[in-house]
Amino acid sequence: MKFSEGEEVLAKHPNTSEYYKGKILNIRGDRYKIHFETGIEHTVRENDIKAERLGRTSTRTSRRTTKSPTRYSPSRKSPSRRSPGRQSGKSPGRSPIFTSRKLPIRNTRLAKISLSRIDVEGDKTSNHKGSNAKTLQESPTESLPLQQRLKEIITVTRRPTLLKTEHEFQSAILRSLDRAVSLPVERKSYVQDYPPGEKERGYSMQRDQDITKPLHGSEKWETVVKREKEINRVDKPQEWGGWIGTFFLTFILPISVILPQLLCSRGQCKSSLIKLSTDVKSYINLYTLLSYVAFLTLLTCISIIPIGKISYGQQNRIGRLEYRINGFLSAIVAITGFGLCVYMKVPISEYILNNIVQLSISGWIVGTILAVGLYIKAGRAPVINLNIYASTNSKIYNFWQGKEINPRIGTLDIKLLLIRASLIGTLIVNIAIALKAVDNIKNPNIEKIDVATLLAVLLQLFYIIHGLIYEATIFTSFTIMYEGTGYMTCVSHLLYPFLTTLTTRFILYQKLKLDYFVGLSILSFIMGYALYKISNSRKDEFRKNPISPTVPYLETIPTSRGKKLMLSGLWGHVRHPNYLGDIIMQWSIASIVWTIDILPYYTAICCTLVLAYRAVRDNKRCQMRYGYAWEQYCSRVKYMILQRIF
Repeated sequence: MKFSEGEEVLAKHPNTSEYYKGKILNIRGDRYKIHFETGIEHTVRENDIKAERLGRTSTRTSRRTTKSPTRYSPSRKSPSRRSPGRQSGKSPGRSPIFTSRKLPIRNTRLAKISLSRIDVEGDKTSNHKGSNAKTLQESPTESLPLQQRLKEIITVTRRPTLLKTEHEFQSAILRSLDRAVSLPVERKSYVQDYPPGEKERGYSMQRDQDITKPLHGSEKWETVVKREKEINRVDKPQEWGGWIGTFFLTFILPISVILPQLLCSRGQCKSSLIKLSTDVKSYINLYTLLSYVAFLTLLTCISIIPIGKISYGQQNRIGRLEYRINGFLSAIVAITGFGLCVYMKVPISEYILNNIVQLSISGWIVGTILAVGLYIKAGRAPVINLNIYASTNSKIYNFWQGKEINPRIGTLDIKLLLIRASLIGTLIVNIAIALKAVDNIKNPNIEKIDVATLLAVLLQLFYIIHGLIYEATIFTSFTIMYEGTGYMTCVSHLLYPFLTTLTTRFILYQKLKLDYFVGLSILSFIMGYALYKISNSRKDEFRKNPISPTVPYLETIPTSRGKKLMLSGLWGHVRHPNYLGDIIMQWSIASIVWTIDILPYYTAICCTLVLAYRAVRDNKRCQMRYGYAWEQYCSRVKYMILQRIF
């Protein structure tokens, strides 16, 4: 072994090619667990570790303390070697106050002063030219009181071997303060010295300061040049198979949703060879596109109306994001408009079901246009709002992930609008299916009622209405807090109504009957809903206030970021019990009627795959965010979704 436990070394930081100072915690073969000065802990191979080299300061000190025998020999002090013009006393040109030669004071490690606060560089930063340690300009800021910063400057500047008098020492302090104004050096602090607002901020948000203040003149182009340096980057794509995977997923995502619509439309729904039509209007037409745009416009107008209570979401440097809770009101307005069309004899149900392919393609087109607009908008967005996982060197990957976490246009939150569009769109399509099932009955005979279709629609409506009523609980979810708003989010949410209603349309067109196992499907749905509701509510309460009196019995693990990891209750058995509840509900709806066709189970399969991979992504992000605390949590809670399986 080249290194030993407790030794301070330079190690390669995860996801970067730079070396950071850290301390070795333990050794297992050629793997070393390093506690970096950034506050995280990571296992590094021996080849990615370098020995810490001494800085230039200690070298210069040793040179200063070593006296040359020739220079300090007695012969050099002889009066015969002294110039006639020089006397043993003070020089006439010098001030009588000082009795020795005054050396220049180096102020190379002073800090920036901004009105009431001073930022001082930490003592652990190496001065060596060859060191690959992270530069000070890339470190986050930490606010300290002015008096404490002044004490630190005095500590850094004090050099008793060079300063002889108190007057000279005070002059050096003043010069240091003057110089600090022009030095934008900031102090590193990653462990537990975050301001109160920083503790609740997600790691997906950028940690640098907001540099979007209006500039004038020559300062504007400097901001454009420095913008890329200010962004805290993840150099290489980490998820979805990199840029190659996201390139193919850009086409696979819409195709995987639109192709099943071709199999389940215009009164027929079964797995067979797709017979493509040569008529362009059977795929897209202006009326369906305008219908989808009008639907989104209606939801946008309702979302910006100041009706409904205000709920606070994620914390960032600007403040807590405010959300207007009126999703249920939006659903009521949309259903009222649907009811007016039915009352006025407008065949809206037939229009939706007969044009389901055109509407799904319209959703893809609108989602793509919206994703492009948000990508362009992110180029001028504040750095603090950017998604760290979409700051790679691949534009395709960044476009897929979304460069902003929560893009907003005024008071309109785009991500929340997309979530409402997916839920309310599913609600409207299911109502159209239910009306179609009732209209198929010629006579009011209860025996001819399509009970299977109405039961599947009822369970889906229950799931959707729950999401609209408890809309405030999603503001602490992975989707809102950490997922970027890019092509994946825009297209998937606008295609969601057509994917999730595939099961109910299959039952409607195939005219399937209920069997004796329907009771098990309803029971499993109730169990999945209870698991989903309890776990989401507990997580929301805990994230908003970990010391809330409603959660006093929870066992937690503290992290270096000021947060806590929950170990009790459902979260002590699997890491994502809410995902498990969601999967159980989707499979319960799909299994209301048993069939050998894959179409009724297609939605449940997609839901399972998406949530399983989301759990994997979240696990990797939490490993980077919480370090050793997350490893402790994983040792206690070993499974992500289902015990002994996954």
